[in-house]
Amino acid sequence: MMPHEDWDEPSQPPPNRELPTVPTTTWAKQMRQIVIRRWQPEPLPEPEVDHDLPHLSAIERSVEVIGFTCRRFEYWLSPQGTLREWFKFNLRLAFGLAVPSLLVAPLVTLALKQFNSWIDLITKTTSNLVLVPLSVLLVIGLIAGLVSIGRSILVMRMRQQQQRRDPYNNY
Repeated sequence: MMPHEDWDEPSQPPPNRELPTVPTTTWAKQMRQIVIRRWQPEPLPEPEVDHDLPHLSAIERSVEVIGFTCRRFEYWLSPQGTLREWFKFNLRLAFGLAVPSLLVAPLVTLALKQFNSWIDLITKTTSNLVLVPLSVLLVIGLIAGLVSIGRSILVMRMRQQQQRRDPYNNY
C-alpha cells in the first residue's frame, strides 16, 4: 500500500470560497451596549431651601416647599441619580416606540382596510364569473330537458293515435 502524502496536511478551503461569518454579537448584546452608552447617571446635588422663602407669597412658598420635599425624597431614594436616569431612559424609550407606532399604525390600518375591500371586490367578481356560466348552463339544461320531455310526450301521443287508427295492426 502506498502512503498518501496529502493525509498529513490539514485540509484548507479553496482560495475562492469565503468562510461564513459568525456574528460576533447578538441582538441582546447590541441592546445592552446601547443601554450602557445611554446610561450616564449624574449625582444629584443635595436639595436646599430657597433663601428668599420668608419673602415669597403664600402660593409661591407652598410651591417651593412641595418642590423641596420632592427633591429631598428623590435625593433620599437615589443620591447617585440612577432613579432619574432610569426614568429618563424609559421616557426616551416610550417616545421612541410611541411616535413611530402612532405615525405608522393609522397608515397600516388604512392599507389593511383598503386591502380588505379589494379582497371583497375580487371575491364578488370571481363568484359572479363562476355563477353566471353555471346559471347559463343550468338554464340551457332545463330548456333541453323540457324539450326532451315535450318531444317524448309528442312521440307517445303519435304512437297512441296510430294504435287507435289501426287497432289490429294489420300490415
